[in-house]
Order: sequence, then C-alpha cells, then structure tokens
Amino acid sequence: MRELAAVFYGNELVYGLALAVWMLWVAAGARLGGRFTSRGWFVTSLVLAPAALPLQIAFVRGVRPLIGITPGAFVGLGTIFWTTAVALAPICLLAGALFSLGARLLAHSGGTVGGAYVYEGLGATVGGALLSLLLISLLSPFQVALMVVGLNLAVVACIERRVRLLLGLAAAWLIASIPLGAHLHERTLDWSWPHRVLAADSRYGRLIVTALDGQRAFFQDGRLTFQTQSTFPEEVAHLPLLAHPAPRRVLLIGGGVDGTLREALKHPIQSVHYVELDPLVIRAARQHLPPAEAAVLDDPRVELLLGDARQAIKEQGPAFDVIIMSLPEPSTGQLNRFYTHQFFEEANERLAAGGLLALGLPSAENYWSPELARRNAGVYHTLAAVFSEIVVTPGDTNFFLASNDALAVTPETLTGRMAERGISTRLVTPAYLDFLLTGDRFTQVQAQLAGETGVRLNRDLAPICYYYDMVLWLSRFYGHLRGLYDAARPTWLIWLLPALVAGALLVRYRRDWALPGAVAISGFSEMTLEVAIILAFQSLQGYVYHQLGLIIAALMGGMALGAWAADRSWAGGRRLSGLRPALPAALFALGLYALALPLALSRPLPVMAVSFPLLALIVGALGGAVFALAAQQARGTASEVAGRLYAADLAGGCIGAVATAGFLVPLLGIPFTCTVVALLNLAGGALLVGRRR
Repeated sequence: MRELAAVFYGNELVYGLALAVWMLWVAAGARLGGRFTSRGWFVTSLVLAPAALPLQIAFVRGVRPLIGITPGAFVGLGTIFWTTAVALAPICLLAGALFSLGARLLAHSGGTVGGAYVYEGLGATVGGALLSLLLISLLSPFQVALMVVGLNLAVVACIERRVRLLLGLAAAWLIASIPLGAHLHERTLDWSWPHRVLAADSRYGRLIVTALDGQRAFFQDGRLTFQTQSTFPEEVAHLPLLAHPAPRRVLLIGGGVDGTLREALKHPIQSVHYVELDPLVIRAARQHLPPAEAAVLDDPRVELLLGDARQAIKEQGPAFDVIIMSLPEPSTGQLNRFYTHQFFEEANERLAAGGLLALGLPSAENYWSPELARRNAGVYHTLAAVFSEIVVTPGDTNFFLASNDALAVTPETLTGRMAERGISTRLVTPAYLDFLLTGDRFTQVQAQLAGETGVRLNRDLAPICYYYDMVLWLSRFYGHLRGLYDAARPTWLIWLLPALVAGALLVRYRRDWALPGAVAISGFSEMTLEVAIILAFQSLQGYVYHQLGLIIAALMGGMALGAWAADRSWAGGRRLSGLRPALPAALFALGLYALALPLALSRPLPVMAVSFPLLALIVGALGGAVFALAAQQARGTASEVAGRLYAADLAGGCIGAVATAGFLVPLLGIPFTCTVVALLNLAGGALLVGRRR
C-alpha cells in the first residue's frame, strides 16, 4: 500500500482501492482454499506467498515506464485499478487460501475456525506494528520483503521437520536480503527516476529529487511539488505581501525551499516563520539546491518550524500580518485540512489587525469546467464564511487574498509599494500587475466564484472539497462522471431501505445466507469505520503515511482479541442457548459504536498517536467477535466454514473500502457515514433475532 501511495500521489482513494482489491483477492483465495485439503498445498502456499512480494513491488514501480507515463503526470483511475489488481493478486490469493487451509489443519489438532482468525489477526498486528514502528525507518521495502521470505522458510522448516536444511537456507537468505534488497531498491527506482540525485522514504512519504541541466525538481509521492528556475514563487509571495501596507511578521506554510521564502525576504519584514512538515525536505534542499537558493534557510529573519502547520498556528505567540499557504490543491485528506472552515477560523485568530491569509488553487485562463468551478468555489465560500473581504486573481492559478479589513488591491497601490520597497522581480512587474488586476477577467472571476450555487462548506470531518477535487481529477479521464456530485446527496440514505427489505427476505427464506450475511455486514462496517478513522486521523493530525500500518495493525489486533474472547466463551458451540442471541448482540454493539464514533472524533483526543489505533482496535474487536460467533453456528468442515465466512467478511470489507474512501466520507462526511454503518448493523441484528431457527 505504501508503494502504491508513493507511485500514485498518496491519495486516500488509492488507500481505499488497495484495501478493497486486497480483500477481494483474499476472499477469492479463501473460497478456493476451502476446496483443498492437502497439507502440501499449505506448505507450498506458505513459500510462494512471500516470494511474490518483491515481484509485486517491482511491478508497481515499473508501471509508469511500462505504459509510458512520465513521473509527476496524472494517472487515470483505470490504470491505478488494474495496477493494484495485478500487483496484489498473487500474495492475496495465496494468503486467502492459507487461511482456509490453516483453519482445517488447526481444527484437526483441536482448534476452531475462530481460533484461526485469532492467529491471523495476531500475525497481522505484529507485522503492521513492526513495519510502522521499526522496519520502515531502517530498511528499504525490498529488504523487508526479502526478509519475510526468509521468515516463511523458517516456518516451513518447523512444519516439515527438516530443520537443519531449511533453517540454514533461511538464515543464508536473511543475511543476503540486506545487500540484495538495497541493490533491487536502487535499480527499480532507476526505471522511473533515471536522473535522480536523491530517493528517500520518511514517515511522511517518498521524496525524489532529480537533476537535469542545472534544474532541480522535487517530487513527493510521485507528484511534482516544485522545480527551480520557476517564476511561480514570485506570485505566491509578492501578491499577498504587496497587498499589506507594512508586513512585519509572516507565517509561511510550505514553499520555503521552492523560492517563495527567497522572494518573501525581499520585503522589509522582521521575521518569517516557515513551517515544513517533513525534515527530509529541508535536508534535501540544503544538499541539492543551488547554494544561493539554500542559503535563505539560514537568514537570521527565518525561524524554521518542523511539524504540522495547524499545530504551529495554535502554538505561535504574537499575531501575524500575513499568512501564506504555499500548498497544492486539496487533493488528499492531508491537504484538504488546510482548506476547511476550522482551519480558516484558526488562521483568522492568528492574524493581527489588518492581516490577511493568502492561498492559491490551480485554475484555467479561459474555460472553467463545472468540476473546476465547483472545487474553487467550495474553497471560496468556505473562506467567505470566515473572512468578510476576499480578492481573487484570474489566470492559470487563482490566488485568494482573505481578510476582515479592506484590501487595497489595485495596480497603482501594489506598484507603488513595490517601488518603495525596492523589489526586483522577473515576472511580477508593474506591467504584469496592471494586466492581472484590471479588465473584465479580474471582476468576472470573483463574480463567478461567488455566484456558484449548491456548494457546501468544507469541514474537517466532512471534506467536501476533497471530493470536488477527486471528481475534477476523474473528469479528466472519464467525462461521463460530470454531474455526479450534483445528484449525490445525504438523502441517498433513503436507498438503504430497499436494501434492508431485500436482506430481510433473504434471511427469512434462505437460512444458509444469514450467517455469511451477518459476517459481510461486519466486514463492511469494520472497513468503513477503519477508513473513516484513517481519514479523520489525516484531517486532525495531518499525516497518515507512517501511521497507516499501525492503525491497520490495531484493527487486526482487535479482531484477534474479539475472536479470541468469543471463541473462548463459546468454544465448540457449547451453551448454544446463549450463542444465538450473542451474534445479533455483537452486531448491535458494532452499530452503537458507529453512532458514538463521530462524537469521539469531534472532541480533542488526549494522545492522537494512541487514540486512533485504540479506536480501530475497538472496531476490530467487535468485528472479530461477530466472525467467531458466526463460525460457531455454521455447519460444514472447518475449511468450508472458514472459506465461506472469511470470503463473506472480506467481500463486505471490499465494498466498504471503496465506498468509504471514494464516496461516503468525502461526500457525506464521517458522521453520515457512521450513521450508514449503524443502520446496517442494527437492522442486521434485528433480522437475526427474528430469523427462523
């Protein structure tokens, strides 16, 4: 998933799609594995599954050059989907088969299907925690993948009792995996980045720096963030600083190494507080930018702040005259959080009298598509809900200047201040300012944004501008999606009623569908709430890349805990009179937790890094209990029961992952999404209570 995010811009839709495809293939593998009974199939799968992992990483890295897409260029959803489907198929099919085969072997030794679920959850918990907290910061992805191969060889040695031979092979492989993994890591990066001078992973993503003919380009998760020798930073810095009569204290969010900081320091300011999330960006800039470009970081007026900008705004002392956001558009949850009503309120509180906030959004010179107009208007109206005065410039980029005081943005005023401060530029000249701020385009752009109807305010837990941006991205490749957001509304929840009626009929007349149906609802709920927690963490904390494995590990650990508790309480189907009501009770509990989750997320959580995994752990515990309780009531051999219920669990999770990341949370928001989950679980529990014995 981290490799997919690093190649396809780290978009949450990629996370959701990867989770969905992962579950779909594992579900298919579980169903297929239920048809086999041989111990040899289990051992073979145990060897082949990790062996596929290095090949999958290499395939993901080779997709762009394979189909001729240059680094930094947009990739269509179709390409992302088939890449994800092909990349995840081998290991996921084998992993699903391993679960069904392992459940059968465990049952022969006195265990249960629920017990197999516990062991799988524990393994996933340890793996996710190790990757997130230790391995990813010490080793390359190929080194980790090759070490997993060696670990599985050691497990096979224990199973086959050929300990000396296979353990020796595993030890040799583990030793060789360090240099071999480092070599493969470098060679596969060469495929897409032949001119790179730096490629490094941090807790926030993958940074690539390329050098060609004296120009340096910085890429973050496959997206071009900036390149040297550009005049764009002049607009970012000078428009807001010239709009203020006497800027003294400036807060710069991002953009310090792309030239914006250099241009800002041309003004007679006292201090610039430059906030950068990733320390790796600063280290890379010092090493690879031209000396004159890197020197601005050491200017005595610059105070470098490493960390989250929203937290920095809350913690800084005196107010700022100008806050400049040099950030990309709200194309991810992490970026969208800087375009929400809550953030604009926080920024407004940190502005001095007469202060202003500045940001830019990609636009078009002449024709605005409906999707582009909706995205930019969403940000405009959210700004207008906080600031009384907004000025927007036309062009390929719309620059927004927002304040609660009058803004004297005229060519004469800005040109006069420019001359008074003795500022020399290449692009932002008096002639350019006159061209930009006069004529019909200047008045029309603001009128068009203000007149755009039907847009909703962008909020932390209802990131509608992230949804608008996603539709804009999709519309570039799939024109038939135009107008999708106009039809979609929270009132779509009414369509749940026919689905619940159909489910009631199926449970009533197809008794054998009741237990897989309950497990599918649980799987849908687990993954929907998991993705909602990931997106909430992204919105409230600011980054999810390094926490992704930990949050998923917490979910899997909760599943193991819940399945263990339920399996222990009703081992072997004992106390059947208490077993039957326990399953709907578990669904009821999951539904009530879904209703309570938005309340927890809307309040300040004590320790973010711990609180979100804890929330995921509770989701997993309730879902794991549903699986174990259903497995106790199901009929058939252990491998059949494991394959059938595990496939239902993952099929529900597949639907939940895609629906949540691509539709439910961005469009409806987290509270409405949790309401959907609650309705499904409460209805599912009620249907199970009323079904025929």
